[in-house]
Amino acid sequence: MHFYMTAEFIIRLILAAIACGAIGMERQMRGKGAGLRTHVLIGMGSALFMIVSKYGFADVLSLDHVGLDPSRIAAQVVTGVGFIGAGNILVRNQNIVGLTTAADIWVTAAIGMVIGSGMYELGIYGSVMTLLVLEVFHQLTFRLMNKNYHLQLTLVNGNTVSMLDWFKQQKIKTDLVSLQENEDHEVVAIDIQLHATTSIEDLLRLLKGMAGVKGVSIS
Repeated sequence: MHFYMTAEFIIRLILAAIACGAIGMERQMRGKGAGLRTHVLIGMGSALFMIVSKYGFADVLSLDHVGLDPSRIAAQVVTGVGFIGAGNILVRNQNIVGLTTAADIWVTAAIGMVIGSGMYELGIYGSVMTLLVLEVFHQLTFRLMNKNYHLQLTLVNGNTVSMLDWFKQQKIKTDLVSLQENEDHEVVAIDIQLHATTSIEDLLRLLKGMAGVKGVSIS
């Protein structure tokens, strides 16, 4: 194999690592199971398989009476990466999670294959578009799927700060509206913002069972 071809293949691997690594970085920053290293390895592996599929059998194909399908190896990447993606799909509390990560792993493999075949611009555009979809649609769904509620909590005196800290730990956005202190209890009015997948009924049951909570009402 000529030196310039080897150098070009190395460049393809580097570009695949960068393009797919950018997607992996976004996933890792969101705390997903498949992060930077996973996406880089998937991208590089897909690019390598594509290079082998496209160029690895040139000497054999030049022989008489030899016919091979050069796309066969590349086609198996699509099947193989499906097992990796399926490993990220889980069921938690009757909700299916990991579908987005599984889908972006599938797209990452496609980007690696595209760059491995030599279509650099298409691979880079694919990486940029994937990042835009992950970021823009995340923000869009977050805004559209959140629901606002007004809660009135009756607490044992001195529990307001710890209650607000608990909401913060649960990543529930709160705004303190009012605080009324009495001899044996305090009444706290807050506005909360819940994701659509979070049940307000489950939250109310949880709050009513907490120590220091005398009553909860919603409006």
